Amino acid sequence: MPMPFSKELAFERLSETRRAGRLAHAYLLSGATGSGKYWLAIRLAALALECAPEGALAHPDLHMVQPESKSRRIVIDQIRDLEHSIQRKPLLSSSKVSIIHDADRMQQQAANAFLKTLEEPPPGSLILLLSTRPKAILETVRSRCVETPLLDTARRMPAAEEVSILKTLGDCLVNKSRPGVAEAFRFTRSFQSVLSDLREKVSSDYESILRKETARYKQACEDSSWLEERAGQIKALIEAGALRERDRLLQVIVDALGEALRVQHGFASEEPVVKILATRMTTEDLLRRLDTLESLRRRLALGVQESLALESGFLELIAGSRDNAERPTLKA
Repeated sequence: MPMPFSKELAFERLSETRRAGRLAHAYLLSGATGSGKYWLAIRLAALALECAPEGALAHPDLHMVQPESKSRRIVIDQIRDLEHSIQRKPLLSSSKVSIIHDADRMQQQAANAFLKTLEEPPPGSLILLLSTRPKAILETVRSRCVETPLLDTARRMPAAEEVSILKTLGDCLVNKSRPGVAEAFRFTRSFQSVLSDLREKVSSDYESILRKETARYKQACEDSSWLEERAGQIKALIEAGALRERDRLLQVIVDALGEALRVQHGFASEEPVVKILATRMTTEDLLRRLDTLESLRRRLALGVQESLALESGFLELIAGSRDNAERPTLKA
């Protein structure tokens, strides 16, 4: 495996490679969450499309794929749509760029279907695969890309919504000697409120991108078929983005409980809520709650109605198994 770089150094070296005319047609950008894969991909896309990084997302010659199904997988129909876009003539630029988020989530059938494009991409194509788990990508796909691993950056500051979730979690779990149903529903309402705000932001961001693309496209072409297709893609991206935000918030809780376990075994933490959880909860309590969250994630992945799944899962997370009789019945 190549030596990992910071995102800035990786961009500098790839920029030099492009100036020398030696840029490959496909790259695998790998690294932990927060390492800068998306940052690097957008800047490479901007270079290829000859636009500013802030304009790359709205460029009609940039095509993105990410897990969109309930199973959070990239399916073969998405790859076929991407290949169709790659084969078309560029609309504004002399190049086309494709970014595949979470490339390790490609179903094997989808990955196999993409091999021919990776082997024989159309002229002027740049394909960027992003992954936190590159070894989970089909070997035949990996071998056709130039892997660029990125360094894990210093621990980032938590976002405001993450701070809010952790504070409410701490209030509900440890500020009462025996948290019950009231605390569980308080946490559920707080989680759903934060998630609703994030979904609105995702929707607003993508709708803004579509408006910019529409304005650009109308200047370049009178055919409306591309815009209709793109509107459907944007709708799917909004749904996928909302699911990704839900997963991120659940991961915040998982990380806090996991960090509390590590604190109990001698590791240090700067997070106040984690310190409180480690001090006031037993190892068994923390492990049981981690199991609860894993079960909640599985139910959500199976398509259980979200509000009922969250109520049920958080009731067990906060109030414990003694409240099983009060738990709502779930329907897929």
